[in-house]
Amino acid sequence: MITVLEHHCDCTKLAKGLFQYRFMIMVTLDQFWKFKNSIRKKNFTEIIMCLFLLVLIFVYYCVDIFHILPCMYRLPSVLYLTHMLSLTFVVFNLLTNFLAVMYADSSVIGRLLTVSEYTSKDITYCYICQCDVPLRCWHCDICNICILTRDHHCTFSTTCVGHYNRRYFLWFLLYLAVASFYEIILIGYYTYYKVTIKFSDLIVLVPFQLVLTGFHLTVGQIFVVLLTLNFIAVTMSSLLLIYHLNKVCKGLVCHDKQNSNYDFGLVRNLETVFGKKWYITWISPFIKSKLPYNGIDWQSHVDQYKRK
Repeated sequence: MITVLEHHCDCTKLAKGLFQYRFMIMVTLDQFWKFKNSIRKKNFTEIIMCLFLLVLIFVYYCVDIFHILPCMYRLPSVLYLTHMLSLTFVVFNLLTNFLAVMYADSSVIGRLLTVSEYTSKDITYCYICQCDVPLRCWHCDICNICILTRDHHCTFSTTCVGHYNRRYFLWFLLYLAVASFYEIILIGYYTYYKVTIKFSDLIVLVPFQLVLTGFHLTVGQIFVVLLTLNFIAVTMSSLLLIYHLNKVCKGLVCHDKQNSNYDFGLVRNLETVFGKKWYITWISPFIKSKLPYNGIDWQSHVDQYKRK
């Protein structure tokens, strides 16, 4: 009798485990198909820019690991391994946060937009999405969907930055600035000792003149291009990071100006974007950090904060 009961319990546990495993697979596949379908609807120009950025990151990483670092340091030396591990960590977070921006869905698709006593008088109706639009939710004409806590539409990631992917966008900007600055130092140091750049090599910065003279790129011109792209990247990413972090610290999004209704204090504002574990989310986008709000019922949180 005991043997039969033990066998029954084992079968029950096995069936429960298989059900949970099947459910996880179904959820993962559902998210993947949603991600794939959203990519298919994107603008062709945005997809080209996105692919260009991904290819550029991969090319820089390969040039550093397989050409610049081996020429600068003996293999395997401590300095080479230090640079390689540092670059790998930065590029890993750069790429994974960038992909997480596209994969994390902040739209109203598949979400239960509950209307509470706080939000019933403040919501509007979107006739395109055919749903009630909560506070801080706007319709994106490019994505053609309403986005929760919509910040802006990011051209390079071909998606909107909102409630659930704003964290990844900000870390992407940070690691892009770090990677670009790292590249300027690394390529600049290598160029100073290994590459001779002539004044005539600067012609590569004038595309029209380059077409007239022919596409005979020299080594010096290639490194001029590499350095120029990094100067542009570090400038743009740093300015964008400062702008968006200023908004986060004040509890604002790009659409807001100086509205203090959603300013819950510095730490609480950081938790609103980065989650409860905001102080360690820089390590990896795979670190789970639960957001304190659902991006829908904002007014109730405002009232709770004012009562404190």
